[in-house]
Amino acid sequence: MLAATIPITVALMIVLPVTFAWLLVRRLGTPVSLLLLGATTFFAAQAIRIPVLQALTSGFASGGLPAPDPAYQAAFNIAVLALTAGLFEESARYLAYRHVIPQARSWNAAVTFGAGHGGMESIVLGVLMGVELAGMLAVGSPGTAPLPGHSAEEHARLADQATRYWSTPWYVPLLGALERVFALCFHMAMAVVVLLAVVRRRLAWLAGAIAAHAAANAAGVAALAAYGPVAAEIVVGVIAALALCVLFQLRGSASSGTSV
Repeated sequence: MLAATIPITVALMIVLPVTFAWLLVRRLGTPVSLLLLGATTFFAAQAIRIPVLQALTSGFASGGLPAPDPAYQAAFNIAVLALTAGLFEESARYLAYRHVIPQARSWNAAVTFGAGHGGMESIVLGVLMGVELAGMLAVGSPGTAPLPGHSAEEHARLADQATRYWSTPWYVPLLGALERVFALCFHMAMAVVVLLAVVRRRLAWLAGAIAAHAAANAAGVAALAAYGPVAAEIVVGVIAALALCVLFQLRGSASSGTSV
């Protein structure tokens, strides 16, 4: 069953944001370039964030950085991942508004820009999920003897990975597609919030977006670790609903084509 639901999820994670983006630019009358710039901003943020995370991991492993107490290791990891996501992604949005798209000063433009960011994130994660499935299908079910060129330890690790992968409940990948819809809502809201930091010249709005992004990520991951994927999606869904309330509340301060 899992081999069927994962391809469906991959298709949803790619097709849904593309379809939504097409409908959005038609409805709001915004240029497609804002979608592309939003997608580019996602890549730019990850191009900095991932090396930073790798450097931190290396520093902790080598002893160059003081390691947290093992009792708080999980919480520390969640905090670092969440904070870096908020810091780099929201800062990338801010810099893009300031230096790349100074003409984007409306609610419509910000929503489109955020949709490009969130949509590209969904597409990338969908592609990675498909690649992982292809790898697992290629591996198949490892037998009792190591494969040619693999040591016994490598074989045991591969077998354990395959067992855990195929034991995933069939519905979990579909929850991942739902999460991308929630995340898309959140990204659009944060794109509007960050725009306020630019047009009102108040970095408090940027700080708020960073904090909200970090808190949303941390809450979702913590719920997943403590209560499982269904609880995590309920938490993320509530956050998305709140984000949509913020998004449309801020619309009242801007009409189509005017500055926020």
